[in-house]
Parts: sequence; structure tokens; C-alpha cells
Amino acid sequence: MRPIDKQQSVPPPEPADWQELFDEQQTIESHAPYYNYTGNIVLPVGDKRKYRLFRLPNNIRVVCISDPDVKQSAVSLAVNVGSSADPSEFQGMAHALEHLLFMGTAKYPDARDFETYLTSHGGYTNASTTSTITYYRFAVNNRGLAGALDRFAQFFIAPLLDANCVARELNAIESEFRSNVQNDAQRRSHIMRATCCSGHPYSQFMGGNYASLQTSAEQMGVQLRDRMAEFFAAHYSADVMNLVIVGGSQDGATLDELVEWSVNMFSPVMNRNVVRMAIPSHPLCEQKLGTLVRYQTLGNAHDITLTFALPHTSHLYCSAPEQYVKDLLAYGGLGSLQACLKQLGWIASMSVNSSPPNINSPRLLKIKFSATPAGFMQYDKLVAYVFAYLRAIRAQGVQEWYFRELQAMAQMSFFYGEPMYPITVAVNIACQMCNVYLRPEHVVSGTQLLYEFDRDQIEAILALLNPENYRLFLGAREFPDSAWLSEVDPHFGVRFGEAKLPSELTSEAELSLVTLDCADQLYFPEPNKYITQHIATTEPNSTALDCDVQQAPLLLERNRQFELWTRQFSHGALPRGSISMFVETMAVHTTSRGQVLGELLVRVLNDRLAKELYAAEMAGIKHKLLFSEHRLCISVIGVQEKMALVLLEILNELRNLVVTNDEFTLHLDQARRVAEYMQISSPRLQASWQQYYLRATPRWHHMDWAAELNNVAAADLQEFVSEAFSQVYVAMLVVGQVSDREAMCILDQSLAALAPHSPIPSVLYSQVRAVSICPGTYVQRIITDNAANSDNSINCTIYTPTPTRGTGDYRSKAMLSLIAHIMAIPFFDQLRTQEQLGYMVNCSWITNSSGGASGLQLCIQGSSNPEYMCLRVEKFLVDFTPRLESMSECEFQANIAARVTANLELPRKIVKATNQVWQKIQDGNYDFEYTRELNAQLESLTRADMLEFWHTYVNPLCASAELTRVVVQVWSAGAAELAPGMRSAEVMAEYPLPTIALHLCLTQIGADELLLSDVGRFVATSGMPSDPNLDSGVEIDADGPRLTVAEYQRRLAALYKAVVLETAAAEQMLGKPSAEVERICALIADDQAQLCTALQMALESDQFTSSLLTSQPAILCGHKTATTLMQTFSGTWIISDYLAFKREQPLCAPAIPVIQLQAKYSSRPSIL
Repeated sequence: MRPIDKQQSVPPPEPADWQELFDEQQTIESHAPYYNYTGNIVLPVGDKRKYRLFRLPNNIRVVCISDPDVKQSAVSLAVNVGSSADPSEFQGMAHALEHLLFMGTAKYPDARDFETYLTSHGGYTNASTTSTITYYRFAVNNRGLAGALDRFAQFFIAPLLDANCVARELNAIESEFRSNVQNDAQRRSHIMRATCCSGHPYSQFMGGNYASLQTSAEQMGVQLRDRMAEFFAAHYSADVMNLVIVGGSQDGATLDELVEWSVNMFSPVMNRNVVRMAIPSHPLCEQKLGTLVRYQTLGNAHDITLTFALPHTSHLYCSAPEQYVKDLLAYGGLGSLQACLKQLGWIASMSVNSSPPNINSPRLLKIKFSATPAGFMQYDKLVAYVFAYLRAIRAQGVQEWYFRELQAMAQMSFFYGEPMYPITVAVNIACQMCNVYLRPEHVVSGTQLLYEFDRDQIEAILALLNPENYRLFLGAREFPDSAWLSEVDPHFGVRFGEAKLPSELTSEAELSLVTLDCADQLYFPEPNKYITQHIATTEPNSTALDCDVQQAPLLLERNRQFELWTRQFSHGALPRGSISMFVETMAVHTTSRGQVLGELLVRVLNDRLAKELYAAEMAGIKHKLLFSEHRLCISVIGVQEKMALVLLEILNELRNLVVTNDEFTLHLDQARRVAEYMQISSPRLQASWQQYYLRATPRWHHMDWAAELNNVAAADLQEFVSEAFSQVYVAMLVVGQVSDREAMCILDQSLAALAPHSPIPSVLYSQVRAVSICPGTYVQRIITDNAANSDNSINCTIYTPTPTRGTGDYRSKAMLSLIAHIMAIPFFDQLRTQEQLGYMVNCSWITNSSGGASGLQLCIQGSSNPEYMCLRVEKFLVDFTPRLESMSECEFQANIAARVTANLELPRKIVKATNQVWQKIQDGNYDFEYTRELNAQLESLTRADMLEFWHTYVNPLCASAELTRVVVQVWSAGAAELAPGMRSAEVMAEYPLPTIALHLCLTQIGADELLLSDVGRFVATSGMPSDPNLDSGVEIDADGPRLTVAEYQRRLAALYKAVVLETAAAEQMLGKPSAEVERICALIADDQAQLCTALQMALESDQFTSSLLTSQPAILCGHKTATTLMQTFSGTWIISDYLAFKREQPLCAPAIPVIQLQAKYSSRPSIL
């Protein structure tokens, strides 16, 4: 096997010059020095934003952007250091520091200060660590930018790196790691890195976990916090930092003020004279090229990935030779590799990607296939087709016209495209400045443009895509020979094996023999007919937003057959538009079979359209098809000139579709795999889906329609296509700079293409109906099928009353949006940061699109058992009540203002302008005044209103007759196996939930000898000592003497020891080793563990007279409608069958318009 081409070892040219054309200047107010760039910057046509590029005296590169159209500012700072800089003994260090940096500074020592400030100013924050870049970002309303920026700067000046926060953040990293372990994409990425050249920075354990950080520190006898401080001092230097500030000038700062703040706040960051991170050696050394790596997946997927070794190309961003090659490989039109492999039935999809262009290191180009079982079994032939396509490309030679097409599309997107959101702009510019070869004039355009054609460089990249310069990855759940998976990754636990590729897959001559008969199937793309011809002559219109967030669409026509809406929208120099339509068909609505056939139709149709419309996708005209309940939904978004053409292509393909047995079998198999993967997907998603199924009817669980997949054939789908659209109702929304006549023409052409026989008879028309859930607390328990997943999850949704039909229910929605906004950070901080219940902790609010009640949604995913999670959510709500009650009027009004401002953010992209009104049309309520009415309600709210709402609908101790909660618990297979009887209705009816949660916590640490009855007696008989002076485990408070929690822990540990001895004696066995017993006793006595909190909740449960926290039995009663529900000790209703639950609940009335629908034009005679 020969080494990588020698050109890879040639050093790239010198980095770009960031000294010349930077003149020293001073800020207006403080006269602080900085170095302003005086050259020209490449910018979009007609861009109203104002830019300033400069260097601080400490060499931080800064871009300040003043945007007149945004109400929310954004900031990003990228540090040119990432996981590749991790010490080998502390893998995950860069990621851990990213977490810890937010935990307080010398100026703002409170670990929660930054997030609290952002919440009160309508903002949020996050950070990410890549191989060579760590980037931090936040968004905040314009008026809060100065305060947020000052706090943000301190993270890089004087972070506390508090040792008390290290343990918490390590637990968060561990939770994140456990979540990644369940994700096949993460597992694949890890194996690809781990099997690179040993010792190369790219091969390290990128994210880290508790063992790679804390355990490693303990084994070395060092303090992890000290090593993190050393890492910060070594790598967090001003000269490898890039700062981007996007500020809104409407009610915020001017460009000069942004410059003033950045100079004054960030100049104190220390310049340690660090060289920007670069990796000269290649991760694929000679020994790793020509290897085959097989690895085991969790899902029933079949992944094939070819990874090619490429040289350092960051300095070639102007000609971007990789881009030319990647676009040819990813092309999906006629004659493409993708189309050919799909035609053979070997793949479902493919993708092509490479290392990000701002990474200063040698690169990897990856071609990934999601293969079918047939394609996976013939992976050698599939690989041969890849090289056959590459030969066809090389045979054509490098085509300048194709490069010019790519260049034109890039120019259309950058110069005439829609403006990006501030947070996206800030992150993109900050990260691309990490490329040391990026010239200052390209600081905004970066790699978005193709600046120059370089035939030689493209040919050099193509030459490297040869059989001697790649390695192959095969991923599947099962392999014919288990010996192929002889190794186990020490971090992710992935089984894998590595071997040399067979000679027939590394020889160009042998590979070419396999594909002699396919020469006419693989050829160069044709010119793209969808590229607009008016780029060069288009003069920029005003880039002001012509679409008010509160602007209602115009109803042009409406009758029994159709309704047509338009909405004017203009943003950017090149007219863009969208067409959204749904086709109502009664063939799908009433049964899961109809839903299955609709889903299969979309799959077949998307596959057919991929070849025809891939060129349109490349030209920026996107389309999407899906069956949503009983409607075929179609959307086309992009250049207005071509969007109607794409829509007609879709509709003509639909009505002329002839389904073959082969393609039906292929898509049926893919649908089965999707259903199977949904069953083993993350617990959080499963809980969310189940809540969705419970909220409305008819709505089919994915396992219901998965079962129906066994009962359909190609003939059924063909009959469905023929008959489903014979009776339809069509709704259409056209957004953009369109006239009434143009919109009507698009509708007429669409109806002509569909050619329905008649409208849907009114007596047959029906809608999805929301379930009007009776007040009470309901719990459904699900056990995940994924044996490898150790996480559990809960989704607790607290509903408001069902709204009156025909009203917007704005007051309830205003209350929920405000409470979710106030609660979001405290909920995350308490249950994720403080208590470490899991990495995914979220508080949000939801609306029911089918006319039902809105709700507050609280979600957690982590290793804690679901019952414990439920109790901690309940306790949080109890403890949060005093915080709401003590909230000052000033803080209350600040939160109101933050929500109102966020709601008024103008749509910057056509897709948002479309979705704002299209959802209202789909829902059938036509509530276009939603934003105005919601803000009016928000501005009218008082603290008293909020507290009344909280105590009536949310506070679990209020015992209100209106309290309505639905909790979905997803149990991992392991947690369910530890306590198989815990979820039975009989157990739930006999014991208080705090006692059950305590027993589950004991079981999780291995104390399985303690029965639930033992724990129940222990909690029930816990009493006071007769003489507090005789017991050191006693404390005295206002209620008199009582045992401390520590004393109860000691007694519980003693009980556990006694039960272990009794069990061993009764069974005449040796029992557990004494060391194991002592370990478990130590865990019981740990005052920082969840077990301690669970014990405290169980001991305090007699203080509560209601809610899940109580130890007092509820008064059991019959449900108003239910006959299949069983009631627990605390009065909770157990859902055992979600369909039966929905049948026994009343239904909301179908949605009706909240406005009078009056068309601009009298209905024309139907096109029929």
C-alpha cells in the first residue's frame, strides 16, 4: 500500500496577513486603542447591516455588525483549541473546560448569574467543542446586550473554575456521554476516530466521561480542577480568539457603541502568545490505509462508509477543489452514483462530507451509504461502483462550466440570499476566522463563495480518490462471523474488528472488471435548468422586511373544492417565495392502514423525485412531502421564478405514479426499519411521541402502523394512488412577491394535475379531534426495547382547561409562555446542574393544534429511575412557588417585556414567514391575530394573575379540581428488570410513591435484598427518640426533637446488613461478600447521593396532604368516564392502553375559524 501523495507533505503557504491595512484608532468615548481594517469586505448585495472588522491590542480578532432589523442580538467567541489538544491522560479536557467556564467569574461569582441575566432579557446560551475549535455563543434582546457582554467577557478574563462545580459538571458530561453511547451516529464517529493512527490527536476520546477525567485524576493523585486551570492558561489566549457581535440597532446599540464595548470589555483578556492550533500529520498513516473496519450498531442499520485521505486544503478555500468533487459525488440526478445504486436497490440514501474548512489540518473525505440488506451483502460491488463513477468523472476531465454553475449558485445564495439569523452569523464568522489562511476581506463571505477556478487542484483531489488511498467501514447489528468483531472499544463499548482490505478492493484493474456492464449508467451531470437566469441583472430591492410578524394572509378564493391564500413577503435582492398546499383525502383518515399506505406513497414518490429534482435542490429550490394524519402536505420554497415548475413536477409524478414490486419491497423494508428504530430511539423522544399520541384522535402509534406493514402489498399501494385523490379538498398558500393572477394560475395548474373527480362530500368530512382530558393525574409506563440503553425518561405535561370553541384561548397561552420562560433556567439548574437527574432537562410550553388544551411540558432523560424523577419534578414545583410569590414587580415586568419582544421578532427567512400563517390554516382556526392577541394578554397580566393561575393549574399542593397532568414514563430495560413488580397497579395502589421511589433507588445501587415491604415498614415506623440527649443523631427544631437524615441513613444501612444476613442464613448460602455489603452501606450513607434525597422525601411525605409526594392515601373514586383505568395510592390513574384511554375521554369539538372568512374574489366555478 503506497503512502498518501507527496503533495500532502508540502507545507502550505504563509497564513493570511492580518497586519497590513489595520490602522490604529481609538474608541469615541473611552479613547481606547484598537486596529481597524481599512480594506473592503465582500458583502451581500444591498446589505443594510453595518460591519466593522478590527483587532484588539491583545490580538483578538473582532467583527461588529449593526443590524437594523433584529430585536435579538447575538455574540459568539471561538477559541482555536479543541479536543485534539487534550492531554492523553485527560481525554475530554477541552469539553470539560467548556462546561466549567460558565460556572462563575471573579466579577460575577454566582454560577447561575449569566443564565439568570439572559433569561430576564429573553436570551439563551450554549457552547460546543470540536476537534480544533471551542465556540461559545449567546443571544439576548437588544437592550440586554451590554450587561450580557460584560458577563461573557469575564469567562475569558477571570473564570473561577470553582472546584465545587467540577463534580456537577463531570456528572453532566457523564450523562451526555451515556446519551451519546445510545446514538449510532455518535458510535460510528467515535470508532472512525479511535481506529485512526494510534497516538494521533484525532484518535483521542473526544467528549470524555467521568472515568477519562476524574478517575484518571484520582489514579494520578492530582486535582482535576488544577489540571483544568493549567489547560486554560496554556490554550485560552487572546491571540487565538475570534469575537463576533451582532447587535440590533432598533432599540439597542449603534455600531460605535458595539466597538466601544468590545474594546473595553475584551482587551483585558490575556495574550499568552499561543500559536493557532494546527495538526501537521495525517490521521490515516500508511498502516491505516487499505483497512476494513467492521463495527456493531444498535439499530438494524447497514452503513457503508469510504474514507479517503486528503491533504491540508484550508489554504485553498478560494478555489475550493474539494467542493467541486463533493458536489459531483453527492449528485443525485440522472447518471449519478446515487441514482444508479438506488435503481439497483442497494442503498436508501448517501451523503458526502469532509472536515470543516476552518480546521488547519489534513483532511478526510467520507462517502457514507445507508444500505439495504441486499446492498450490504454486496458491499464489494457497491465499492466497485464508487470507483467506476470516479473513473467516469475523471474521463470527462475537469469541466469549467460545472464549476461556474457551482460558483453561480454560491453567489446567488450569498449575494442575493436571505439573511441568516444573528446567532448563525456570529457562530459562522467566529469559526471561519480560525482558518489562518482566511483573508480579512473574506471574513464575512468565507467559504460560502467560490472565488477562482483552479483545474490543477481539482485534478489533484480527484487523483487522490483512488483504491490505494481509502479505508472502508461496515456497520451492522449482526455479522455472519462473530470473529470479525474481536475487539471492544474501551469507552463506547462498541464491538469492532479491523483487517486488511482484500486485494480486489484495492486494485483499480480488478475493481474495473466488476463494473464493465454499467459504463452507460454512470455519466457526468447535465447543465442545471433550475438555476435562475436573472442573477446578473437583478437589482436589489429594499432589503427591509416587508412582512410584519402580525400581518395576516389574504384569502383570494374559497369554495367546497379549495381555498387559496397569499402573503406578501420581500427580503433580499432576489425574489424568493414558497408554495404550501395540503390535499385532504378521506382514504387516510380513519385507519392505520390508510396512514401506512400514505407513508409508503411518500417514500416511493420522494425516491422517484430525487433524480428529477436533485438539480432543483442544488439551485436552492427545496421541496418536502409528508402525510400528516389525513393530508398529503407539499411545500416548495426557493427562487420564486422556478417554484411553480417544481410543484407541477411533483403533482404530475404523483398522478402518473406506477409502483413496481421491487421498489415497493425496498420501501416497505425501509419503513419497517424506521418503525423498529423508533422503538429503540432515545427515551426522551419515545416519551414525547407518546404524549403526542394521547392528545388527539385518530392518531396512530408507530407500532400500530408498523404491524399494518405486514398486511399491504404493491397492488394495495397502486390502488391507493388511483383512488385516494378522486375526492379531495385543497388548501394553498403562496408567499412572496406574487400577484393575485399568478397565485390563481398556480392553483389552477395544480388542480388540473391532480384531476380529482369531485370535492369531499360534507357528510364524510372529518377532522382530527383533540382529547379533552378529564382533571386528574395520569401515568403511562413504557419499557424501551433497547437493551443497551441505560437511560430512563419522563415527560410530564400539565394542561390548562379545554378552551371554548372558536376562541384563541390567549390568556392561558400567555400565562404558560410566561411561566415556562421564568421556570426554564431554574428548572434546568436545579434538576440538571444541582441534582444531576440527567443531561437532558427541559421546560417548555405546548399548544394543541387540534383545538385542545395547551400545557406546560417538563422533560428529563437520565439514569435516575422514573418514579424518582417524577417526585423531584413535583418537589421542584412545590419549592418554586415561594420564588414566584416573592418575585418583585420589576422582575415580573422584565420577563413580560422579554416575551413580548421575542414574539415580535420579524421573520428573516421565507420559511418562517410561511410557517407563521400556514399552521393556522392547517389547524382550521385561521388565528392570524395570534401574536397580537398573545402580546396584548401578556401586557395585561399582573403578578396576582400569574399566582392565581399557578395555584389553580400548576401547583401540585393546591388540590384544585382543575389540576390535569399526564406523565409518560419510559423505563430502560435494565431498570425494569431490576424491579419487575414496581410498575404493577397493585403495588402502586398499596404503597406511597415516595416509598416506591426509595426502594427503586436502593435496588439501583444493588441493595436488592431489601423488599418493598421492608422499606415500607422502615418509613412507616420511623419515630422520635424518647430522650434527645441520649442520641447524637437528633436535632431540635421548632417542632421539637427529631432524628437527622444522617441517622436514618445509618439505621437504613443497619437494616440492610441485617436483611442480608437473614437472607443468607435462610437460604443457607454465603451471601454477598462483605466488601460488597460495605460498599452498598457506604452508598446508603452518602449524603450527596440521590438515595439520600429519596429517603428524605419518604420521611417527609406525611407533611403533604396531596400530590405525588404524600404518604396519605387518596380517597379512591370512580372516574367520570373511565372503565379501564386503575387508581394508585395517591390517586393517580394508570394508563395501560392508550387507545382505551382516548376512547374513554370526551373529545373537543372540531376547530372552527376565529375570524370571518371572506374571500377577495367571488368563487370562480370549480376547475372541475
